Amino acid sequence: MGTNYYFRKKTVDPKRIEALVDSLNDDFNALIAKYNRKLRKLLSEMEIDSSSEFNERHSFVSPVGYKEYSIHVGKLSGGWKPLMQANEYFNSVETLKQWYEQNKDNYNFIDEDDEVKLFEEYISEIARRNSDATRKDHPGIRGADGYDWEYREFS
Repeated sequence: MGTNYYFRKKTVDPKRIEALVDSLNDDFNALIAKYNRKLRKLLSEMEIDSSSEFNERHSFVSPVGYKEYSIHVGKLSGGWKPLMQANEYFNSVETLKQWYEQNKDNYNFIDEDDEVKLFEEYISEIARRNSDATRKDHPGIRGADGYDWEYREFS
């Protein structure tokens, strides 16, 4: 188990965003339910079993996550080196620091429990953990800066 860290816009009220996402999910789920009803009708008219592999491949799931207003920075887990989230804004510790300096007036640095944290302490902690030889590496994703960077989404 680890802790994820994010940049979140300071002007965003998490409860308002969560309510909006819930509302969008409800609308999306209603739309998908309608789609699935029509698909099942079409399949029955075509005499295709609605529990078939075709139906499994063509069904949809609800969108996930209320953190769309956040930018995932990385994760710290016991026994592991830091796992950093590469994205369009940063893909090295240096570009992460630069992005933060340019945007710190507009974003809070938070953990997954929405607690505001000090970015400088996080940078010190990832440096300490990354240099600890007893910690495990994340295979195959070592960045040029010596940190583990992942381009795919993770949590």
